[in-house]
Amino acid sequence: MYLQKTEVKNKIALVTGAGKGLGKACAIALAEAGANLIILSRTKTDLVNVEKKIIKLNKKCRSIVCDVTNYEDVKKTFSTISKLDILVNNAGTNRPEYFTKIKKEDMDYVVGLNMKAAFHVEIGRAHV
Repeated sequence: MYLQKTEVKNKIALVTGAGKGLGKACAIALAEAGANLIILSRTKTDLVNVEKKIIKLNKKCRSIVCDVTNYEDVKKTFSTISKLDILVNNAGTNRPEYFTKIKKEDMDYVVGLNMKAAFHVEIGRAHV
């Protein structure tokens, strides 16, 4: 258990990008520490796998397919959440390339996900 000294028992935690990588690890660690989870990802199959692991830990888990780069999608998602104690605004990506060779569409995608999505989620959270 990674969060042994952190008191999150029965808190509600939302993790974006929870289907893979760091988001998945954060969601599982929070569940191990006692939190109930709301997990977001664009990919339903990834969410189902993480949700099963959290449920095996005897914690509640609600998975929501949500594209955090789409403000309307984020707004709709947060309108269904009545309480939130912890936010892990994790969704992000990278397209590694030499700076002088980055394609405009790749830069737009990375900036859209890493910056705009974080902003969308924070604005959405403010309304809970």
